[in-house]
Amino acid sequence: MSISVVIPNFNHGALLPRAVSALMRQNPAPQEIIIIDDGSTDNSPAVIRSLQASNSCIHFIQHNENKGVVAAMNEGLRIVNGDLVYFAAADDFCLPALFATAESALGHFRQAAFFCGRVVMVDPSGTILGFRPFMLPCPRAALLTSADARDRLAVSDHWCVGPAVIYRRDLLLKAGGFDETMGAFTDGLIVRRLALEYGFYFDPTVVVAWQISPQSLSARTALSLSENAKLIARACAAVKATFPADVCGSYAELLDRRLRFNMARLWLVFGNGSLDTAGLAQVLRWTGLARAVLQILGHLPFARYTVLIWMTLLLRPYGIGTVLAGSYRAMKSRWFETRTIAATIAKARQPIRVSEVSRS
Repeated sequence: MSISVVIPNFNHGALLPRAVSALMRQNPAPQEIIIIDDGSTDNSPAVIRSLQASNSCIHFIQHNENKGVVAAMNEGLRIVNGDLVYFAAADDFCLPALFATAESALGHFRQAAFFCGRVVMVDPSGTILGFRPFMLPCPRAALLTSADARDRLAVSDHWCVGPAVIYRRDLLLKAGGFDETMGAFTDGLIVRRLALEYGFYFDPTVVVAWQISPQSLSARTALSLSENAKLIARACAAVKATFPADVCGSYAELLDRRLRFNMARLWLVFGNGSLDTAGLAQVLRWTGLARAVLQILGHLPFARYTVLIWMTLLLRPYGIGTVLAGSYRAMKSRWFETRTIAATIAKARQPIRVSEVSRS
């Protein structure tokens, strides 16, 4: 099965060679790589032309003004030719197993709308910060049918991290592509819808290094009171309007609680040493006793942990067993996977050699 890649880029000229090198090391190699420069003001156009000169599968589209990452993703989706399509971020980079694992899975299970694996979160220096998803839809590689997705969503969520998803292009087009009003949640919304309509294939192999930054679109949205409230409202309205009729109402209510929880959790992560309980209360939409207890907890030692526990108790976003299992797996990954993955990351960050390009 042929795989096309779309890379939206805005001012990531310094990181594009790393992302492209990791893609060119994949086996099978991508049929085409469409790099869409979205009005960059750095040296990105020159970098892209240099990369294009090294390999004929790279195609360059240049925007004179910034149209937004989701618009670029949809533009790429419309013009690629592959059976499968992967949307790569310029500041992330895939690990060696991604394409081979996805192609095998989607070749065997033609009903699956997409493949997803696990990601390792790294900082700009490559230091490992953790692994995602926190909750796995299944403990080992497997096809999950639409019925399985319904069962799992009752107790867990957020299984599909955007950088580790490869879509079946025809089904993504049939669904209308990415909703440009959803911003940072656009891929999160479409993978849930496709999972409920067709099913998907999950593999717990770590296949992508996801670079985490408080300047990312998802972090900026979460940290903006006005933007996160709008995003949650739009997401829940879209679920009610576009998801299967048997789940759209109940899941919209559940998603509302889960998104409020996740937005608040990002406030705890990117709080720059301070804990803004007033802002957290607005994100969580808490008043009265819930808000008062939150303010008290914010002044205690280990405030972030006590606040997180309070959020979990009140919102009940996920099943307790699922959260405990996720916590155990997170510790296990840190103990037993970190060294091996760190070595893989170090190799993936190296520039591609000319001999590797000529073999692609």
